[in-house]
Amino acid sequence: MNKDCLDIKVSVKALKALAEAKRLRVMALLAYTGRALCVCELVDATGESQYNISRCLGALCAAGLVKKEKRGRWAMYSLAQASGPLAEYVRRLVKPRPCCPVVAADIARLGKRLALRQKGVCVIGCKC
Repeated sequence: MNKDCLDIKVSVKALKALAEAKRLRVMALLAYTGRALCVCELVDATGESQYNISRCLGALCAAGLVKKEKRGRWAMYSLAQASGPLAEYVRRLVKPRPCCPVVAADIARLGKRLALRQKGVCVIGCKC
């Protein structure tokens, strides 16, 4: 199999992962902050259940769009170091301003939630 076929398969997998509104909202939040977030922060920001956000993150990780890092008892998620048109599209969802009212509301809730961090770390956990 040649490299072009592999690139196409990777692109299709990534596009399928982004073809669901909740996953795209999670990607937008990660792109907006530019730093790692825990599941509970994403749950509070989106208003979705922990189950739904965890499934979204699993699909995004499987597609290579998001990376997971364990820090003690927390799992932190951030955008994978990607470049190209797809990564640029995700960044444009939030910068210079949010693409839509739903994402803008998610960002506002995330800002309030991130203000609760202590020394830059989530200490609250999930209330889901």
